[in-house]
Amino acid sequence: MLVKLIASDMDGTFLDEKGSFDRERFEIILSQLEEQKIPFVIASGNGIGRLLKIFKGFENRVLFVADNGGHIYQGGQTLYRQALSIDLIRDVLDYLQEDVKNHCFMLAHDEKIYMAEGAGQPFSDGLAIQADQMKAFLNRIDYLPNIADFPENESFYKIGLWVPEDQVAQVVTAFNQAFHGELVAVTSGYGSIDLMPAGIHKAWGLRRIMEPMGIDPSQVMAFGDNDNDVEMLELAQYSYAVGNASPAVKAVAKYQIGHDDHSSVLTTIEEFLKTSKGATEDEGYKTNCQ
Repeated sequence: MLVKLIASDMDGTFLDEKGSFDRERFEIILSQLEEQKIPFVIASGNGIGRLLKIFKGFENRVLFVADNGGHIYQGGQTLYRQALSIDLIRDVLDYLQEDVKNHCFMLAHDEKIYMAEGAGQPFSDGLAIQADQMKAFLNRIDYLPNIADFPENESFYKIGLWVPEDQVAQVVTAFNQAFHGELVAVTSGYGSIDLMPAGIHKAWGLRRIMEPMGIDPSQVMAFGDNDNDVEMLELAQYSYAVGNASPAVKAVAKYQIGHDDHSSVLTTIEEFLKTSKGATEDEGYKTNCQ
């Protein structure tokens, strides 16, 4: 097994049920990966703000594919970011109508999340996230009397919905039928639905990292648990679904490992490191995405 890049989803995959991970264990693993010149990529639907908090102390040693592929970040710099057009945002609002409240419509950039006044609190049913991170998330929310009056002079990078989990499939299907070819709705778990420009996903973001490094999909190991990981797992030769993964993820992943709460991603990487010599010394992994 020749692996030159490892990518992992976060919530429900790399992170445990408390939204955390074993930092000492990861330090050992990351040091071994660095010795073998194998980059570790955080591939998440989360924004870069939360990811930098989670990986404080490691942020300059890993690469980030945030916002489901729409934001590529390395070494304190944004290498690529996909902004949403105002027209597309308004099309979504026209489609949702009163469901902007029922579906907890969220329009976000790094500083703020705009929601309609009268909408509920997103993720009120609980989420695998540490208390300080949830507080930071909630502090970003700005409720507008009329969500259609969002400030058009600001750049927006993410549209999200939050619905009860038993409604996710119905909402996703209806949205994808209405916006075929423009936007894609995909669930990232816990009732969360991300609305992404068609063609932008984690695999797309990974390719922007892989290509300048000369890395082929046959040399990629990836881990995931939910539907926004499907394209990434289809891309990677060594694709792993955690035990708590969705049926769609288990259907495309080549291998299945234990539950996220058992640090199964770390265990799998440790097993790989025991038997692999990794990339050769002259195959460095620093990159500038194109």
